[in-house]
Amino acid sequence: MSNSSEFTALNLKKVGKVILLSVLIWSFFLGTSYGAGQLSLSTPYPGISAQPGSSVTFPLTVSGTGFVDLEVTATPSGWTAGIFGDGMKIHRVYVPTNDSAEAELRVQIPSEAKSGDYSLSVEASRSGRAKLLLNIRIDADASGSDKIEVQYPSLSGPDTATFSFRGTLYNNSGRARFYSLGANAPEGWQISFKPAYQNNQITSLSLEPGKSQDLDITVQPPKGVKAGKNTITTAAVHGSEVAKADLEVVISGTYRLELSTPTGRLNADLTAGRKGSLTLELENKGSADLQTINLSASAPPGWAVTFEPEKIERIKSGEKKQITAFITPDGKAIAGDYVLSINASASETSENADIRVTVHTSTRWGLVGAFIIVGVISWVAWTFKKYGRR
Repeated sequence: MSNSSEFTALNLKKVGKVILLSVLIWSFFLGTSYGAGQLSLSTPYPGISAQPGSSVTFPLTVSGTGFVDLEVTATPSGWTAGIFGDGMKIHRVYVPTNDSAEAELRVQIPSEAKSGDYSLSVEASRSGRAKLLLNIRIDADASGSDKIEVQYPSLSGPDTATFSFRGTLYNNSGRARFYSLGANAPEGWQISFKPAYQNNQITSLSLEPGKSQDLDITVQPPKGVKAGKNTITTAAVHGSEVAKADLEVVISGTYRLELSTPTGRLNADLTAGRKGSLTLELENKGSADLQTINLSASAPPGWAVTFEPEKIERIKSGEKKQITAFITPDGKAIAGDYVLSINASASETSENADIRVTVHTSTRWGLVGAFIIVGVISWVAWTFKKYGRR
């Protein structure tokens, strides 16, 4: 009798183990969602492949009734994870009776993560607990994060050009998403977004899961921007997740030289036969530096024009330089207005400025003339006085 009881107890233990094992296996094949009573936590994608440095989103469905707390209970070392709802970080959801609530688990994978399988877990709790086991497989060739792809990410042209890029925004998550569009660009640059083949500028858009949207991205550099490479980072932001694309604009050299005076007035008053001076101002309004700028003048016959300095070795983009022009009109020049043409030239460009010069006769000759006139009057008066009485 004793042996029979021991045999029966042994069989019951074996049956219990078989039942327990069956329950565990059945729970596993039901999809890594473990419920406690009516409370359950599930996801349609419990295993996702991703690249190192990317972010992964698991859509979560919470079933039950009332307020349910959510918590990330396990993550790999160095990884960050949070639960979000409508773009906000959350720790609790409300589930209406006989309904469900939606949330997202967002996981940021470190860039140094090595290939392999990594486990995470999320728990929902009310009166009981429901646990969800998740798996991320690190694969350098994996895809799936939201992204912006640009067909030709590098364009070149002068600073007066408008650069147009064609990009595509992909929603690779399991939920519809609302994206805010923006860009990080150097100061003065203007960036705008339009749906492809449309004229309306947009700052945001919504995309259904698995869908994409072609975008026309327009980049307008400020006038006079220096030649060289410029990087503009465009972004589509959903909550804490950001899809980015770097655009490169290479500004080719433009050459524009302006010749004027510091006051902007192109005139001078000079005296015939005397050296005078006029301050000139050269400004490089192009996007590239100018080398070896020579100065010359076209003046009326008998005039002398020199410059100090005679040439400028270099003017950087946006820089100004002052030059003094020494002008000596012909000593026999008649009083009046004359035109003096001044030229500044580099190998890439040149600029002319016409200066109106008002010439006055020398006061010395005026005094001589006055003395002559006084002498003539005096002689006439003396002659009249001497011979007029006869």
